[in-house]
Formats: sequence, structure tokens, C-alpha cells
Amino acid sequence: MNKKNFRAPNIQAALARIKEELGPDAMILSTRKVPKSPKDPYAKTMFEVEAALPSAGDDKPEIPILQDVESLKSDIAEIKDILSVAGFGSGVQSILCNHFESVGVLASLLRCGVSERLAAKLVQKAAADLDQSLDTVTQMKQLKKKVMGLCLDQFRTKDFFTRRNSSGLPQVAAFVGPTGVGKTTTIAKLAACLSFTRKMKVGLVSIDNYRIGAFEQLKAYAGIMGLVCVPAFSRQDLACALDRMKSMDLVLIDTAGHSHYDKEKIDEILELIKNDFQVSVHLTLSVTSELINMKEAASAFSVFNPDTYVFTKIDETKRCGKILDQVASHDLPVSLVTNGQKVPEDLIIPDRHELLKIILKKEPKGD
Repeated sequence: MNKKNFRAPNIQAALARIKEELGPDAMILSTRKVPKSPKDPYAKTMFEVEAALPSAGDDKPEIPILQDVESLKSDIAEIKDILSVAGFGSGVQSILCNHFESVGVLASLLRCGVSERLAAKLVQKAAADLDQSLDTVTQMKQLKKKVMGLCLDQFRTKDFFTRRNSSGLPQVAAFVGPTGVGKTTTIAKLAACLSFTRKMKVGLVSIDNYRIGAFEQLKAYAGIMGLVCVPAFSRQDLACALDRMKSMDLVLIDTAGHSHYDKEKIDEILELIKNDFQVSVHLTLSVTSELINMKEAASAFSVFNPDTYVFTKIDETKRCGKILDQVASHDLPVSLVTNGQKVPEDLIIPDRHELLKIILKKEPKGD
């Protein structure tokens, strides 16, 4: 078997040369990124591919001998990363051609659900600042650190649910969002957390008159926790309910879930809670939804001028990277994340680092 090395600025170009010179029967024996000379740190990145045509008497292709198991694991991991990004578009492929050391970080972002567009943008920005005089392994570590820093920069978090405001009146917080995202359960979790852990006086109001049993569900949670819970299906009802609860630290309002395409129903809720009640609004989205639906919902519910995001059901998907895309496209702080059905355990009031761990699916269960 006659071996030959081919050098090119990227793997694709090297493979094209191999096919041209050796034909389609050529076998790839190894690939590597050529280290830059310390004397010429500004030299272009080059890749070397070793290939050969099998001889007539060859029974099987020669395979480079791996020195140890760790090397084998590393090679397998890199192959998996390359395969996982192989089907993506020209933006990803362009980055791999120019910054092959980014394949691991790029693959990790794409696997956890970050969109191709945002993943490529983050990696490209981080790669632009790499010290090209460093060896490949150090560059990979530096790139990962820079990308994680850029991800953190995307986030703002806020512990929004605190004591009475400066006017002496209770804070009033309404949770809005599409159907089925878990608003009622989230409110129950938050009410339990605030009343039992922070010793706050919490009242509950349901203005959901569309879903059968919605008020009864919230009232059942309130009964278990010993909290006041009342319905309010008109502005007058809501005014009376808030007056009744003026001794509370915080009042949580459960709203009806509606399709983000149903502008009429959304406007009904807006009319009920708008301005003069001084209600903060918390846009509740399920991470199990498709990213396009999350963005469209955020756009539809933007008429409320929401104060924070609440992301639910992170335990039901491995693709929590959609959170990163969502905050990048509609900039709001994140106040709450839920990760299960248990009340009140499965509730997280995150900081930025905890939110990044959630996206990478490295978070511990519970708060």
C-alpha cells in the first residue's frame, strides 16, 4: 500500500485533491491539523490527510495503531462531533473549514438545541479572538471558555418576587402565555416557595374563566397551603380581590391560556389587568415547544410588555438551548425555571451560571 500525505487549508479541499489524484477507491488513513510554526504565528491553518490506494494483494486496509484507550476515546468523540454537525448549513461548514478546533464546542451547542444560526455566531465571535500562536489543544480550551462567556453575556436573571413594594401595597404578578405551558402549577410552586421558605404572605387570584376546573385546581393548591384564593372574571372583580388582599406581600394572578394566534382572547386578558392595577407580567413558555412557536408566542404576548420570562418543563426535553435563542431574540430577564411536577420542589430561581448549566443539561434536580 503506497501512502501519500495531502495538505490543504481545510479537510474538504484535501479530500477533493485525494479524489482527483487517487480516485474514488482511495482510503483515508488519518487526518490531523498541522501545528503552526512559532516563527510564523500568522500562517494559514493547514490540515494534513494521509491516504492510500490499496494494492492488489492487500487483504485489508492498514489502520493507524492507537497507543492507548484514552486516545481511542478522544478520536471517537471527535468523529461523533464531526458527524453531528455534518448535515448543517454553509455557516457551520464555513466555521469548521476555518476553525476546525471549534467542532467540539459547536457540536455541543447544536446538540443541546441552540439554533444553527446562533451557535455559528457565538463560535465565530469566540474564534476571532483566539491566540493563533497556541497549540490546538490549548486553543480548544480557550475557545470553549470564550463561548461559555458569550453565552453568559446573553442572559439576565432577576429574583423578581420579593416583599411589598415601596408604596406599601402588595406586589401583583400575572402569569401569561399559551395554553398548556404550566402557568397554574408554576404559580402553586412559587406560592409555596415564598410562603414557606421566605415567610411571605401570598394571595392567589384566578382570572381563567375558559378552562374547566381552572379555578378549582388553583383553589385546591391554595387550600393545602392555607392561602387565600379568589376568582376574578371582570375588572371590578379584580379590583375587589386586590383590595381584599392589600395586607399581602405578593398577589399572584393565574390567567387563561390562549393560542398566540388568538389576538381577541389575548386582548381580553390585557383589558382585564392593564396599567392601573400596576401588575407585573411574566411570560411563561414551555421549553418543549418548537423554537419558532416560542418566538411567535413571545411576539404575540409582547402587548403585555412582560417583565420577565418563566421557562417550564425543562425536565421534558434535552434541547434547552432554545432558551438561549429566545432571550437573544426577545431580551427579557429570566425569573423562574421549572423542572418537574412536584410542588414546590421543582422550581428554580436561577442565576446566570445556573441557567447556563440548565441549557447544557448539567443542572442538579431541584432548587
